[in-house]
Amino acid sequence: MSSDKPIYFKGLNGIRAIASLLVVIWHTDRFVSLFGVIPKGFYNTGMASRAVDIFFVLSGFLITYLLFAEKEKTGTINFKKFYLRRVYRIWPIYYIITFLTLILMHFEIIPKVNYALESTVLYIFMLANVAYALKIAITSINPLWSIGVEEQFYLIWPHIIKRASNYLKVFIWFYLAVLIVKIVCFKLFSVKMPSLVSFFYHWRLNIMALGAMGAYLVFNKKKILSLVYRKEIQLLAWGILLYSCLVKPIHFYTIIDSEINSIFYLIIILNVATNSKTLISLENKVFNFIGQISYGIYIYHLTVIYVLVYLFKGVGINYFLVHILTLLITIVVAKLSYRYIEIPFLKIKKKFAVVESSNVKQ
Repeated sequence: MSSDKPIYFKGLNGIRAIASLLVVIWHTDRFVSLFGVIPKGFYNTGMASRAVDIFFVLSGFLITYLLFAEKEKTGTINFKKFYLRRVYRIWPIYYIITFLTLILMHFEIIPKVNYALESTVLYIFMLANVAYALKIAITSINPLWSIGVEEQFYLIWPHIIKRASNYLKVFIWFYLAVLIVKIVCFKLFSVKMPSLVSFFYHWRLNIMALGAMGAYLVFNKKKILSLVYRKEIQLLAWGILLYSCLVKPIHFYTIIDSEINSIFYLIIILNVATNSKTLISLENKVFNFIGQISYGIYIYHLTVIYVLVYLFKGVGINYFLVHILTLLITIVVAKLSYRYIEIPFLKIKKKFAVVESSNVKQ
């Protein structure tokens, strides 16, 4: 990549598109019963959760690569600029959907919840994953739990990149430490402290660290990438993703299923983004469009479902029509959000870039 151009990885919008569409489709199947329609039941496979893991791997990969580039360029990490970039990218529509939800709850368009005050405080402080673990989350903004996890990752990760020297060793130990904590909690506290177990089960910082390992391999052009790029490895990874969508994600042991599946997601990301001979290219206009607005799609889709439930109260509606309306309206809302809310903040975010990046080809 040329140093005078923004860092751009081809196909990452395609990854974002796939992950966001999987979340919407699987969540729609879960909540279609609110319309009085019988769900098909494929939500129960857990693929929506695996789709969020795709986002985690991708985020860990991209953030770490950019931090590597910044440290190489300047010799350090500018924490202030890093956190301001995250604020301008994540906070605007996070808080918009949070406060919009409170308004919709007030008018009973979205059902009111118990512990509303406690939940609201946790959401305001970006601890949506804590609300989720305590089972006091607001259902229409349940997906915000993953934003809480990402924000907690961002709190510590630039400090690790700045201070570490043997990156791969640090990443592996970090990955294992989080995994061990998850397993210990699962083994010891499943009955007595289920909220703690839920918190650490969803606290997938190690999945983001897995993405960081991928960034290390790419940034340092490690020879092991030649193995990752092999056709049979690509086919295996894509085959597992396809099987996960059509049947169910591969399952060995609940507490480590994210870790196992995410290895194959990383293989897909590395090939799509960095392999000139990738078997499957996700670089096209449709995926680029959906990928650009994927954050909004992820944030808004459940609210769209609940608003549709309110509007279609007492009106018969077809299962597939629910899916079509949910997807189309979510895309329209996300596009408007991107155009009129996110882009203005992204322009401000760009002012704090030490290493410029882009989600569109220059």
